[in-house]
Amino acid sequence: MYKIVAVDLDGTLLNSLGEVSEKTKETIKKAINRGVDVILASRKNY
Repeated sequence: MYKIVAVDLDGTLLNSLGEVSEKTKETIKKAINRGVDVILASRKNY
C-alpha cells in the first residue's frame, strides 16, 4: 500500500478547463480515507 502520493496539477490532476473532475476528487478522497497522504505539486508560482 502507498503511504504518500504526489500529483502534478497541470496535465495530470486538472483537466483542459483547469478543473478537477468528480472522478478524480472521489479517487483522492478514497486515498485519503485509506491513510494515504496526497501532495499537490506544481512548478508554477501561484
